[in-house]
Amino acid sequence: MSDLEELLRTDLRDAADTLPADLDVDELLDQGHRPRRARTGRRSLAAVAAVVVVSLAGWAGLAHRTTTGVPDPASTSTMVDTVSFFTFYSEPGNVPGLPYATITARATDGVLTLTAQKHKSDSRVQLASVPLNPAVATGTPISPRLSLWVIPGQVDWVTVQTKDPSIGSYSPRHGFISSVGMTVVITDAEREQKSKDWVDGVIWRATDGTLHSSAGTILDTAVLPLSDTSLTVYRDPGLKVVSFFDATEGQGFTSTRDDRPARVVVKTQIARGSFADGWEQFAVGILPAGAHDPRVTTSAKNAEVVTGTLQPSGAVVFVARNRSATEPNGCLVTKVTYTDADGQARSYRP
Repeated sequence: MSDLEELLRTDLRDAADTLPADLDVDELLDQGHRPRRARTGRRSLAAVAAVVVVSLAGWAGLAHRTTTGVPDPASTSTMVDTVSFFTFYSEPGNVPGLPYATITARATDGVLTLTAQKHKSDSRVQLASVPLNPAVATGTPISPRLSLWVIPGQVDWVTVQTKDPSIGSYSPRHGFISSVGMTVVITDAEREQKSKDWVDGVIWRATDGTLHSSAGTILDTAVLPLSDTSLTVYRDPGLKVVSFFDATEGQGFTSTRDDRPARVVVKTQIARGSFADGWEQFAVGILPAGAHDPRVTTSAKNAEVVTGTLQPSGAVVFVARNRSATEPNGCLVTKVTYTDADGQARSYRP
């Protein structure tokens, strides 16, 4: 697509903004609430839901993040033309908002060029120019707020692992450039970080359902079915993170650093609000290598608990979930007992 076509698309988009439309107010409000939920979940994490790594003696903390893709019409499946560029727009309701009105990634002659406009009427400025590598995911720090990643192939979702999981709201936006068969990911933090090098790597799911890591490591995964949805729990030894994909939200993650000794039990926990249905609280745990038969005691009588096995490692994992009309207090999981690799009974309380 030519620069003239791109400018025409922008002019048509701006013109469309001035036309009256029949709006579904409930749907519009719901769309606005989704990014608010993402921010609210992160800001309430410290006060309401501990995200923790546990040993037999205690638990340590971590953070929650959500991802929101912002597709450009040029990448939709209805387009028959080969797409050589993708434009990200800073639109009302996105949390966090991009520091530019538009950011465009263009692939030409094996090079990806990133340009931006502070305002739509401004001239474009170049942010980066990087060679494309069709074999591996490549990251390029742009600024203390922006990070660029290019991933081979097309992805269903992508999440970003930061060096400091408590840095506040951050959101990957991604778009597929079909001319080179690669996905461009722009990650923006809610505020400037200490340096440009604030992202460790990315984890994504390809369109065939497989999970991949920019560290090049094989991910442990398990799909745990709940009564009305499922969670895909995964563990990446390269980025040293444990996390899960929540199919209820379409894209949503909570994660923890997984850098303790192998004998340590890893557990993530989060409480999040739902504007329609009250509160939903999750706890995800992974037993030490060789341990089995977990028996999970929860603080809520009606909590749902399911277990599964991570593959290919064979580690046992559990998920607990509780829904309530009122905001939950304290940990959802109060006690876990299991049999270790030596056949000894073990138990702990958070």
